[in-house]
Amino acid sequence: MSAPYPWLETAWRRLLATRARPAQALLLAGPHGVGKGALAQAWAQALLCEAPRPDGSACGGCPACHWFETGAHPDFRRVSLQEKTGKEGETRMATAIEVDQAREAVDFVQLSTYRAGFRVVLVDPADSLNVAAANALLKVLEEPPLNTVFVLVSDQPRRLLPTIRSRCTRVDIGLPPLDLAAQWLAGQGVDDAATLLALSGGTPLDAQRWAESGELDERRSVLDALADPQRIDPVTLGERWKAVSPQAWHNLVYKWLGDLLAVRLRGSVQFNRDFSEALLRLGDKADLAKLLALARAQANEGRVLAHPLNRALQLEAWLVRYRHVFD
Repeated sequence: MSAPYPWLETAWRRLLATRARPAQALLLAGPHGVGKGALAQAWAQALLCEAPRPDGSACGGCPACHWFETGAHPDFRRVSLQEKTGKEGETRMATAIEVDQAREAVDFVQLSTYRAGFRVVLVDPADSLNVAAANALLKVLEEPPLNTVFVLVSDQPRRLLPTIRSRCTRVDIGLPPLDLAAQWLAGQGVDDAATLLALSGGTPLDAQRWAESGELDERRSVLDALADPQRIDPVTLGERWKAVSPQAWHNLVYKWLGDLLAVRLRGSVQFNRDFSEALLRLGDKADLAKLLALARAQANEGRVLAHPLNRALQLEAWLVRYRHVFD
């Protein structure tokens, strides 16, 4: 069984070499969109497989593999963000892994294994553990039960408690070479891989998501307006763009502001290369102090995307502030 993606082959072989005596706490760290979650899943299946191949990978045909692939393996537990229902009956994804989930995982590893092999707990995204959940998990990481393996996946490992990081064997998953990522995307039928890789910061799975999501038209509509700030009508656009998800909006404008800062400081466009001409023109007009302040505010907004604010008014205020960058 090969690695889930070609650029993960080295990390995959490194893990398989430890299958006989795996790290009891493994941290897979790296940028979003490089396949860490898929690698963690494959590693968990390899550990639970009852007829592993000579290289240590899962056979895919034993009862344990069938259970794993259907999500029913009794010795596997996944701890992740859960959907929550609000007071108005709306369903949304939680912003943190709660302490009850961590306690359930701790209780799970105290039980005897069903198949007399490994027991695996996968925590993804581990950087979403709230403080209480992290502390509950830390207690069992200090003295994990025999044949128990914890696999933590994190885009932002610095957000983990230092005491958790210190108890994990860390494997860093970096960005793949651009030519390898572009070749893989082409094999998936993705056109203009170079532009999409630039937009996604070099992460191939995010580039693939852009290609398949239908959000490229939405992106172009937003960036076409931002490219002509003097013609922006904050009220009209705020009302129109309130349907754009907060996360999608944040990603779009954060990278747009990053490119503006780069050209203002005589650097080059990194993300929105198809808008290079407009960005170069705007960079010469931007007030650096105002642009820096807006970029800092946008970075901070990324921490409160789920806040129940009036979205149209929030966007209107942002657009007014953006327009003033070019006064």
